[in-house]
Amino acid sequence: MLLYLAAHGARAPFLALLGLKRLRNLVLVIAPYAVGVPLAFAVAERLDPAIAAGLVALAIAPGAFLAPAIVSAAGGRRADMAGALLLGTVIVSFVLVATRPGASTVAITAAQAFVVASLAAGAMPTIRDRVLVPLRWAGHLAGLTVVALAVVSAPPIDVGSVVVALAGVALMLAIAGAAALALRRDLLSALAATGTRDPIVAIALAWSTAGSGATAVPLVTAAILGIVAAALIFRRR
Repeated sequence: MLLYLAAHGARAPFLALLGLKRLRNLVLVIAPYAVGVPLAFAVAERLDPAIAAGLVALAIAPGAFLAPAIVSAAGGRRADMAGALLLGTVIVSFVLVATRPGASTVAITAAQAFVVASLAAGAMPTIRDRVLVPLRWAGHLAGLTVVALAVVSAPPIDVGSVVVALAGVALMLAIAGAAALALRRDLLSALAATGTRDPIVAIALAWSTAGSGATAVPLVTAAILGIVAAALIFRRR
């Protein structure tokens, strides 16, 4: 997870944050968290502890790091906006992780890995540009390793975890879509960047707080988002 976040942090175009100076973009980033996080904590009290931990981890995770690439591959014209919105979710997520009562050392260290890598890359842009391709593949490999470790741990994926994952994905997409339409923002970019939650980060957050059994909901979410992304890409082709 540290390598996954560091690889994405080193490649993050922080100039894209200038897009968040527009109030409409900022609202689009915050809206899904403002609704989804309190709701996740409220619902978690009535769920199995493992499922609840997975749901909360998803609620506070950043948007899917592959969002800009998916937007571009699916034929979207505003991958730059997706990148700016995604960085906004990263900031909100890190604040939520750092201020959450009982936040694990692993979660805080992971957030620091992203920030340190981004600052180092910004200070040495020439070196960063030379290793962008290896960084990309290192991030992908690290993410796949996190997923593989979660699968090997054999979390109890049952009807409850599938229903919670489907409901969580649908809710986030609905909030992001409604906000994008109301604010007249690019719909595909908003859905990809602010309507998703990175399941790989969520797996690590859930595992660090409640053990491997809590990774069921993020794993199901990863499968759902993967299917949706593949459908969008194949539809274009």
